[in-house]
Amino acid sequence: MSRLVILFLLFSSLCLADTLRIGLPDSDYPPYHFMAGKEEGIVSDLLNRFAKQYGVSIDYFYVPEKRSQKMLDEGLLDGRIESVEWYVGQNQYYWSDALAMVEDVLVMPSGCHIPMIEQLAGYVLMARYGYTYPQFEHLFQSGDMHRENFYSEFEMLLALMDWEHNQRVAVISRDALTWYVARNNDFKKFTVSDYSVGKAPLQLQFAFDERGKETSKQFNDFLKNLKSSGEFTKIMNNYQ
Repeated sequence: MSRLVILFLLFSSLCLADTLRIGLPDSDYPPYHFMAGKEEGIVSDLLNRFAKQYGVSIDYFYVPEKRSQKMLDEGLLDGRIESVEWYVGQNQYYWSDALAMVEDVLVMPSGCHIPMIEQLAGYVLMARYGYTYPQFEHLFQSGDMHRENFYSEFEMLLALMDWEHNQRVAVISRDALTWYVARNNDFKKFTVSDYSVGKAPLQLQFAFDERGKETSKQFNDFLKNLKSSGEFTKIMNNYQ
């Protein structure tokens, strides 16, 4: 191997070591992630602060859920947002501590009655493409419930506005629903379940290698210090 090639490989590895490749959704997931607008989203806000503190840069890859998981498994990403409660594969990863607790609720047009989960046979569940919903998987597998995929909560809410009493029900994170309702009066007309259909910690999922191990440790230390200083609460309040 020539000296030039060795120097090139060394330079490339050093550049990679100073850059984190992070996968984020290619659509909004408020208040945690935004594709455009003045808000960064909680996840990017935290990652950018982390990168500044540890002297690394971040390359963001905006890709669909399933593709970002595949990219992480193939070594094309160093991390992505996920929850250990949502992951259904068999691979090992390093996980961050919880950035937030995500609570999912059911949403229907105004005036509709939302049954309990076991009474939803025959309904269509409006869900985000590529996402896993543990509470409903047995209904999908048995054929008792059909799943209709959307690319964002916003698309689901718009679709619900076109229907009145029907057999479609959307599963949406309470935080995302609160965000959209606060910014669109038409969304205040929806009926929301008085029970949750799942709670899970929103986390960063890192590759199961030495770099992933070190990065997850550093990020958890960073997160712990941010919370103890009160700065974490200030960041969260910015997205109310």
